[in-house]
Amino acid sequence: MTLALPKIKIMKIKQSINLPILLENNKLFVKEYENNPLIQLIKSDSMKEKSMRHSLLDCIQVFSDYFQKIVMLRYVFCDNLKFIEVAQRHLHEEYGHNMNLSQDREHRPAIWDPVLDASCAWFTWKMFTLDAEEKTVLIHLVLEASAQLFFKRAHQIMDKYQETQYFKIHNEVDEQHEKMGITLLQGLTTEKYQRLQEIQFQGWEVLNTACKQMAILSEKKLI
Repeated sequence: MTLALPKIKIMKIKQSINLPILLENNKLFVKEYENNPLIQLIKSDSMKEKSMRHSLLDCIQVFSDYFQKIVMLRYVFCDNLKFIEVAQRHLHEEYGHNMNLSQDREHRPAIWDPVLDASCAWFTWKMFTLDAEEKTVLIHLVLEASAQLFFKRAHQIMDKYQETQYFKIHNEVDEQHEKMGITLLQGLTTEKYQRLQEIQFQGWEVLNTACKQMAILSEKKLI
């Protein structure tokens, strides 16, 4: 899936990159994410099947476990005083959500799949290699922005089954989490915004791969 790549390339040629353009691009990525198989699955009649819901939760557990590592590593390796407060607050508000999900799932073993594991691990590895601004883009413009859409859709479906509060919690907080730290991205150079745009594109590509794989695995387990 190509996510608004032509527009991004044109902007690079014009070298007119700034924070408003970065945020506008993100709206395009979110719009494209609506077409991801995972979003289509959560809105489908398949979710009426308890076995499908359990299979999906087993996949989400993998992503949730990795997300805990991501926010922890971001905080542990943050030595930029401008970003430390945001990193600490985000970790505090996210801490333990994966364990809550595991408890709701009665601690069933999480699945292992090479594509899902590798795509989730990519975000974790980036916490070792990126700077504070780049991590902010990955975590808030990609992971939290996609989470806001996914959990909004998922909560509408999953709440009536009362099998987990995981979706309700994230539906309530992810809009705030998407906006965390965005003001800290103001006033950067054109070259830095170009770099952030590259990270933004890569992050959405990997995120879409992970979510598509969760949809594939959820349906495969029922065959």
